[in-house]
Amino acid sequence: MSDRLKLAAILAVLAVFGAAPAVAAKKSKEATPAVEENPACPKKVEKVYSKPFEAVQKARDAKNWEEMLAKAKEAAAFQDPRNAYENYLLHEFHGIAYASLKQYNEAVPELAASMESPCYPEAEKLNRTKVLMQLAYQGKDYPSSIKYGAKHYEATGDVDTGLYLANAYYIVDDYPNTKKVMGEVIGKMEESGKKPEESAYRILQSSCLQLKDNACVVELIEKLVANYPKPEYWQNLIGAMLQASKTDKELLNILRLADGLNIMKDPAEYFEMANYAMGQGLPGEAQAILEKGIQKNAFPRAADKERANRALADAKTAVTLDKSTLDKQDASARAKTAGDSDVKLGAAYLSYGMNDKAIEAIQRGVTKGGVKDTDEAGMLLGMAYLRANNKDEAAKAFATVSKNPMMVRIAKYWVINSNSGGAAAG
Repeated sequence: MSDRLKLAAILAVLAVFGAAPAVAAKKSKEATPAVEENPACPKKVEKVYSKPFEAVQKARDAKNWEEMLAKAKEAAAFQDPRNAYENYLLHEFHGIAYASLKQYNEAVPELAASMESPCYPEAEKLNRTKVLMQLAYQGKDYPSSIKYGAKHYEATGDVDTGLYLANAYYIVDDYPNTKKVMGEVIGKMEESGKKPEESAYRILQSSCLQLKDNACVVELIEKLVANYPKPEYWQNLIGAMLQASKTDKELLNILRLADGLNIMKDPAEYFEMANYAMGQGLPGEAQAILEKGIQKNAFPRAADKERANRALADAKTAVTLDKSTLDKQDASARAKTAGDSDVKLGAAYLSYGMNDKAIEAIQRGVTKGGVKDTDEAGMLLGMAYLRANNKDEAAKAFATVSKNPMMVRIAKYWVINSNSGGAAAG
């Protein structure tokens, strides 16, 4: 249960109780002005209850809740018959005292009984229902909290009530109703521009996980990284994407994102990214990621460290050859009418940290047309702009990624990370 729910309960209880009936009882039959006229509830207090009720009210005014409860119990023990109004007041007095003493499970039945009295103002019943939900929740009586919460939520669609209700459903392992109510509440908050609490997203995600609704789980990971971009949420997302990926190009771009997020830890991820980069003819990228892994001590085992050093040596050899031909590659690409060679050249420039040249080459290729993999071109261009600290142009470039669903997702996450103040693209 979140602190927000605890605070909401206390505030609501105090607000409603502050307006609860009071008995001045200066005269034996004096009525409470707080209660509306109702033929079924003559507003009168007989003489035998007048002084006891005055004592209850005096303790209440002094906020002496134990004294109030004791005096209410004394009055309830009288053998004289009570009218509907007197019964109503006694239930209210007991309920107020119990709630103020944080004896919530004792307060709920008393306040529920007074609400069912013909003396209780009809216009206040929905508010009282919400208070009963909150008190039952505080007392860990979740079935009762659900009973009253469902009634109030159905009648009002109130977001705060929905949060209580969804939490209560979750605690009693009612995952279908948790998903339904929390999903509605989150949707209402997002539509109104309010940021749902992290716990709300996590409860909904957990319910979806229990229901084996994988699409919902992934959607909630996306919401978490967008609103609460913690490393563990990004790691969950990257893990899910790696499992769902189908091609080497998808895998390389997922690992590029992981590198850009600065969340790569597993030695296997560094080796895989280096291998995929080499396979794409990008030894500069392979060298860069291996050097980063070594610098971050990502290869603590001797065998992994040795393997990393061998792979790095191979990448450096390939880089020496590749860099020596960059000028020829540039001239050749410019001479061609189709843009594929320009994009490939831009990828090479990007791998060497030549961001401005990468941007120029990739843009030139896209402008020429004839690029076979426009998604890759958009992804590379977006990364280049990010590394050049131009987030606006990066977002435009990532928006051009539109064909491969996995690549579209990766591009979206680059933008989310950028908007949340995350690291540049590697």
